[in-house]
Order: sequence, then structure tokens, then C-alpha cells
Amino acid sequence: MGKARVKFLFESLENLDRNLKGRGSQLYLFEGNSTDVIQELTRQLIQKGDCPKLFFNHDVQVRYGIERDRQITDFYREHSLEYHQGLNNFLQTDEDRRDEWMEEYYTYLRQPLHPTPEQINTPALQIDLPQLTFDQLKQKYSQFWETENTYFSGGETQAIATLNSFLSSRFCGYHWKISRPWLTQQGATSHLSPHLTFGNISVRQVYQSTKAKAAELANNPKAQFSLKAFRDRLRWHDSFTQRLYFHPELVHTNRYPEFDEYYSPAELDEEKQGLFAAWKEGQTGFPLVDASMRQLKTMGWMNFRMRAMCATFLCINCGISWQHGAGHYTQQLIDTDLAINNWQWQMQAGVTNPLSDTFRIYNPNKNLEEKDGDLKFIYHWIEELRGYSLPEILNGTYLNESPYPEPILDWAQTRKSNGKIVSDLRKRVKGRLLAEQGVELEQAAIARMTVDKYWETRNKQYQEYTAQMP
Repeated sequence: MGKARVKFLFESLENLDRNLKGRGSQLYLFEGNSTDVIQELTRQLIQKGDCPKLFFNHDVQVRYGIERDRQITDFYREHSLEYHQGLNNFLQTDEDRRDEWMEEYYTYLRQPLHPTPEQINTPALQIDLPQLTFDQLKQKYSQFWETENTYFSGGETQAIATLNSFLSSRFCGYHWKISRPWLTQQGATSHLSPHLTFGNISVRQVYQSTKAKAAELANNPKAQFSLKAFRDRLRWHDSFTQRLYFHPELVHTNRYPEFDEYYSPAELDEEKQGLFAAWKEGQTGFPLVDASMRQLKTMGWMNFRMRAMCATFLCINCGISWQHGAGHYTQQLIDTDLAINNWQWQMQAGVTNPLSDTFRIYNPNKNLEEKDGDLKFIYHWIEELRGYSLPEILNGTYLNESPYPEPILDWAQTRKSNGKIVSDLRKRVKGRLLAEQGVELEQAAIARMTVDKYWETRNKQYQEYTAQMP
């Protein structure tokens, strides 16, 4: 796990303590195995004559967290104690009702928010367990606190300020700015993802605030479209948690076993180790890939399209298994979400949705022209290319003149050769699925592609429409 991510967590805890103290309470930091600590804490409270209740957001992503939650809830049931499991976003745990997810998701989002108490007045507790003050925490884990991270600060206070600034002005043009790396770095997207990941703010709170802002701007179609696009991304975010809940194996395992012969977490050979190292350090010779990977290393963040493009480049062009890239993203991203990260890596590697006859392979140079034509993003992250024009960069004029490296591979050739390998595997999966489940599966896939095409066309039409508006 990257240092910036740990620092963000520590900052969130410190801010939580500050906010609690402002309401007459405080945060207690215990050091040790979390299951042992909570069980012993509960025993001591019972011995003092208390009847403790436990409230927590349960973990649905990592195995050790799921097992920890199970042990703690089993302990509370054994002692006939009350506990309440929550979640920072919506989750439908009944597999028989999965088809009702969409309806129940919006029912959840529209429920009233819990009011923030003005005073809590928690009495001071004397607990015989190893504890840390925040000064001790900072001293003991100074390697994290000393990490430079000026891009994302943790805490509920910062989360609310970030949401407010987004809804005050930054949301304008969200629906088209979201794919442009320089604009998103400057705040065209919400930048709430780390706060949602760590629970500094809930999806419900963000959704309701966004709906309220949309109501204020009912006569502004551009604003309405941008805010609707943002709310759709919130739903998209939660849908991955739902998928992972029922298929936890997808964190590490290929969605379809046919891909096991090509995508494996096994150690890379020497040639691929070199490609992987160049990719991680932003030294591939493909400017938009390198700028994005340097941004990731420095900021702990990239916009979604650049994440997808860099993933496709590693899996398809470099021929490196998605598990390696997913692991690097998990370590570097401050907003790491295993449900989104690892499924999207499988998607960009061509593993998912094999019933479709095509899968996307991003062209870095084409995306450079379309998404950073003025080169602001490139110039910011690749100092070696400053002063070169877009045609000069695309034509490789800088070669032998700049310390920037030449391309580490032939993009067109690797797209063709490795793309065919993946395409053939997808055909094998499709053949097996159709043989097993029949024509209904194919019809469902065609229906999904039709819907996707409809929304792609509608979005294009809306952009043409809004471009003509004052």
C-alpha cells in the first residue's frame, strides 16, 4: 500500500477525532490485532457494568476484513450483544433479489440522512489496552506523515469542502471534461473518490446534495446534464461493489478460465520485467501513457480514461497479465477500490463481456490528439518534451534530440498480434457460453449493446446541441 494512501487514512482519523472533540467525545486509538482488541474492549466494558453496542461498516472487499467482521459478529451474538452492520454505499446481499438492485439502490439513496448530533458528551473511558495518542502515532509512523501529498487531504471536513466546491462551479462541463486529463487534474471531476473509499462521506450524502443542486438549476440544461452524468457515476461506482460481493474470486481470478493460459500472476520473464518497469516509471516512449503513469506516481490518482488506456497498453501491447498492473494500481492509488480496480483491469485486458465481438484497445497517440491537443498535460509531466509541438511529438521529431526515450514497442504490431490472441480466447468463451446457455444469452448481449449504442449516440447528439448554446 502506497505511503500517500496511508497518510490519507491517518489524516482522516485525526480529523474524525477533532470533529468528535468538538461535540464532547473523542476517538480512541488501540494498537494490536483488531479482532482481539474489540473482543477484549467489549469484555472490559461488560465487567464495568456496561452493555456495549457495536456499530461498524463491514468490509466486503478484502478477505481478511470479511473474516475479521465475521469473528466479531459471532462474538457479539455469543454474548447476546447488539451490533449494527452498515455500509458506506448500497449493497444488495440477497442473491435472489439481484434483479431488483436498481430500484432498491435508489430507494436507499433517497432515504433521509442521519442528523449530525450537536453534542455527544461521551464520558472518558479507562481501558486497560495499549493505546496511542495522535502525537505518538505520528512519531511511530513518521515515514507516512512525512510523505509529500499536497493533492488529497483526508477527513470528513475536507470531504464536505470538496463536495461543496464541486457543486458550486467545478461540475460545469463534467460530462465532457471527465476524459481530459489536464482538466480533471485541475478539478473538472469531483475528486471525491478517496473520501468515498475511506468513508469520509457517503454516496447517499453526495447523491442528495447533487440532486438538490440540480433542483436549483432546473432551467439550465447543460448543468442538468453534467449533474446527471455525475450521479450516474455514483451508481456505476456502487455496482462494482455489488458484483464483487457475489464474486470475490474476481480480485485475483480471470472471469473465464479460458484466459488462464494467457493471463497469470506468475513471475514475469526478463523481457516483460523490462516492459513492466518502463510502464511503471513512465518511460515507455508513448507520451500520454508516460504522463499518466508519472501523474499516478506523484499524485496517487489518474482520471478514469487514462487508467483504462494505461491498462490496455500494459495488457494488450506489452502482453503482461492484468494481475501485475492491478497490483501496481492498488499500491499507488489513494482511492484504491478493489471492486472497481480489478474488474476494470479484466475489462481492459479483454477478459469480460466475451459475447461482444469487439473490445476496446486505446490508441495513445489518437487519445493524445483528442484529449490533450494543447499538450498542457504532457508539458506538465514530461519536461523532456516541452517546446515540441503536437505534430513533432506524434512524428517522433524529438528522437535523438531529447532525453525522452523512444517507444519500447511497435504499437500497431503488438495490437495486431496480441489483440488476436485475446480475440481468439474471447471467441472460445463465447462459443462455450452459447452452447451452455443457448440463444437467450446472445439476445441479451445484443440488447445490452443496443442500449450502449443508444447512449453513445445520445451523448454525441447532446454535445453537438450544447456546443451551439450560448
